[in-house]
Order: sequence, then C-alpha cells, then structure tokens
Amino acid sequence: MLKQDGFSLFEMMLSITFSSLIFIGITAFYSKLQSIILQQNLNTHLQRNIHQGIVSISKDLKRAGFIANKPEKMSQQPIEINPAKNCYIFRYDSEIRNDWVHNTTIPTKSDIFAYRLYNNNLEYKVGTINCEGVNWEKIFDPHDIKVTQFSIKKQNNHFEIDISAQLKKNKKIKYQTTTIIKNENPF
Repeated sequence: MLKQDGFSLFEMMLSITFSSLIFIGITAFYSKLQSIILQQNLNTHLQRNIHQGIVSISKDLKRAGFIANKPEKMSQQPIEINPAKNCYIFRYDSEIRNDWVHNTTIPTKSDIFAYRLYNNNLEYKVGTINCEGVNWEKIFDPHDIKVTQFSIKKQNNHFEIDISAQLKKNKKIKYQTTTIIKNENPF
C-alpha cells in the first residue's frame, strides 16, 4: 500500500478550530481598539475646542484695563463680572485711541468685549454695555458642545477661568479645566 502524506480529519478540525479562535480574538481586539481610538479622538476634539475658546477669552482678559498713553482716562471698571447672568464685560483700548470707545453706530468698532454663558453655550459680543440683547456670536457649535459651567473669578493678582463641557452626541465625553490668567494691566 502506498503511504500518502497529508492531514487527517482530526488534524484538519483541530487547525480550523484554532484558526477560528485566533480570528475571533483578533476581531474582538480590533473592535475594542477602534472604540478606544474613537473615544480618544472625541476627547481630543472637545479639549481642542474648549482651549480655543479659552484663548479668545484670555486675550481679552489680559488686555482689560489698557488705555494707550493715558491711563487716567479710565472712567469705568475695566472688568464687569455679573455672576447672576454669568456674563463678563472687558474694556481696553484695542486700536490705540487713548480711550475706551463705545461706538453705538458701529458696535464692532467699540472697545467693549463681552462673554456670557447662554443656553449651554459661550457667546461673544463686541460693543455691548450689558449682558442682554441679540446677535451674540456662539463660540462653540451648539449642535456639538454643551457648556455646563463657565465662570471667571478675580483673585489677588490673577483671574481663574473655569469651563466644563460635554459633547452633545456622546454625554460620556466630558472635559473640565481651570485656566489661570495674569492681567497685563493691573487696575
């Protein structure tokens, strides 16, 4: 009788079983890895957006109180903090005009910059002297990010900006940060 080289039925079944187990393990690992990468990307997306908002606020907060060449012209408080309305108004001489200009005709030419928390979003407006009104610009996409907390607190020689937010489509993705800003123009 001739001897034939090959696998027996048992060896074939054993190799198929081991191959299937390895394939199932790799598939489960890949699925879990994709989930982790997606969560990390969403966290990074939220953090990047919040930090971009903080940069905008910080820029105005650092400049608050500046009047070119004539600081004695400071006739109002450079920073108004209204915790009841969660609104903050900053004044500074943005175009080196030696004064704080409030242009009612063209508000965007004013030296008054306001931020507020409204309907779970941070909003920004130039030229407003109060926390009311319409035509505020949203800092974050209202369909993407929900701001749950925003405050600016004055300390001895600095300000603390606190922001907490979460993604609207995935409420598990949350971010909270406190940023310390030194005012460039002590008042």
